[in-house]
Amino acid sequence: MAKFKRISLLDTGGQGKVWKAKSIETGHLVALKYLTFEPGSSRDQRSTQKIRFVREVENQSRLSHPGIMPVLAYATHASPPWYAMPIAERSLQADLDGPKQALAWVTLVMNEVMDAVQYSHEQGVIHRDLKPNNILSIEGRWVVSDFGYCRNLNSQSAVITERQKLIGSYAYAAPEQFDDAHQATPAADIYSLTKILIHFLTWKLPYPYSLVETTPPQFQGFLRKGLADDPRHRPQSISEYRTELSTALTS
Repeated sequence: MAKFKRISLLDTGGQGKVWKAKSIETGHLVALKYLTFEPGSSRDQRSTQKIRFVREVENQSRLSHPGIMPVLAYATHASPPWYAMPIAERSLQADLDGPKQALAWVTLVMNEVMDAVQYSHEQGVIHRDLKPNNILSIEGRWVVSDFGYCRNLNSQSAVITERQKLIGSYAYAAPEQFDDAHQATPAADIYSLTKILIHFLTWKLPYPYSLVETTPPQFQGFLRKGLADDPRHRPQSISEYRTELSTALTS
């Protein structure tokens, strides 16, 4: 098993802590993510949280693409479970907290993220929690990370999502993820990508209002389609979504 020496805490969230660490064998710096249980959670809830963490590791480690955060090592049977990944330079959210970028930058980022999400969908994995904090910069490229809420369409494992409990983040999650996230299709990720694009175009958080009417007119029809309440009325694949976005960009 790979061994690491923790150096400093990088980030902490509801179900995980991320540490800067050094490989004992190579001396390379990595980010170590450990499972942490939500405060006040019951034994059953902790069991669910562990299952979700293990699924995150398993699904993310099987995805091999320049736009997907790689898993360098892991120990899902450890207490607590952990996995290692490259240290990110920053999150996309950090850029959104800074000065507004040009449309050329928006196009570049969207293309890199769409490449990763398209590959993920082709492998049967729906992310279900796409947002700027889960898109990270590594060696000058954007990668999608944090597959803790993903759904693998090819998996026969037990359902652990609950009806009427949101899977994802309020500002970016598709409406069907509030009802029954286990039924989410690739159209759920397309909804989230549309919210991210609106954030790019307005440089404002698209919540609680979508802000479509404040975007350039050539995008508004495309954006409204991407945010359709009925997922069947959105683009049904990243390929279709990319084509329609290209049309909006050149209008």
